[in-house]
Amino acid sequence: AGYKGRCRDMKIAVIPNLTREKAAPITRSLLTALAALGVKTLLSEQYRGVFPEANGAFLPEAALFAEADIIMPVGGDGSVIRAGKRAAVNGKRILGVNAGNLAYLCGLDPTEFGLLPRLLSGEFTIQRRMLLQADIYKGEALASTELCLNDIVFCRGQKIGLVDLSVQADEKPIADYIADGVIFATPTGSTAYSFSAGGPVIEPDMKCILLTPICPHALTSRQVVFTEDAVLSAHVLPESTLKCYMTVDGQNHIPISSDDIITVRKAPKALQLIILKEKNFYTLLNEKLKEF
Repeated sequence: AGYKGRCRDMKIAVIPNLTREKAAPITRSLLTALAALGVKTLLSEQYRGVFPEANGAFLPEAALFAEADIIMPVGGDGSVIRAGKRAAVNGKRILGVNAGNLAYLCGLDPTEFGLLPRLLSGEFTIQRRMLLQADIYKGEALASTELCLNDIVFCRGQKIGLVDLSVQADEKPIADYIADGVIFATPTGSTAYSFSAGGPVIEPDMKCILLTPICPHALTSRQVVFTEDAVLSAHVLPESTLKCYMTVDGQNHIPISSDDIITVRKAPKALQLIILKEKNFYTLLNEKLKEF
């Protein structure tokens, strides 16, 4: 699921999510631990004077992803997702520090800072997590491209009712769905919204694309798993009576019309997730589910 490597003269970008109550004290402890190891830390210039424990420089946030060897967000899964996609584009590794509760993607808890020397000795592996790329076409023109770590969701707005969606794979019809929406998920995202919608759990280092309908009207509508090379497309049928929106990893609430075509495929870049301690995926899944 990865490879081992040695790191010398390492620079680590620490990106705290201070909207979380525990993030500030955990960030201070992390910075202190990294400074004790002689690691140079990089923080956004907005935190100049906020974290005197930092042993390094304060830079514009965009520069953090260019300059650092490793990205360490402090927060929850949302923090890892936001930073992880930018890290993937820049070809950088990421290690999330948990400052919340349910955090599948955070590889380090605050009680485990004793493992940080493994970053220097190379005693870690890299797990490559598949990303999805959604291309939004307005007519024949490419309007925007979005990266996804968890899921791309087509859903209705706040009104009660169903949307009509057509899905194709490699330009061949798959199904028309009358439903609250549909979810295109990565294996990582199979334990997120897709799981809540009745989708299967897929081991995160697999390579595939999962399609899960949300509350479909037809009893025959089921989940479909596609190969990683599949090129999927979705569009809202003209007869749909409700507005449809597309969200990417729970963000970017984009209105979609019947004139729009959205293609979904495996992204050329992958998330490089640092694993400092090996843990069985299903053990972790069961531990997290017990918290609810």
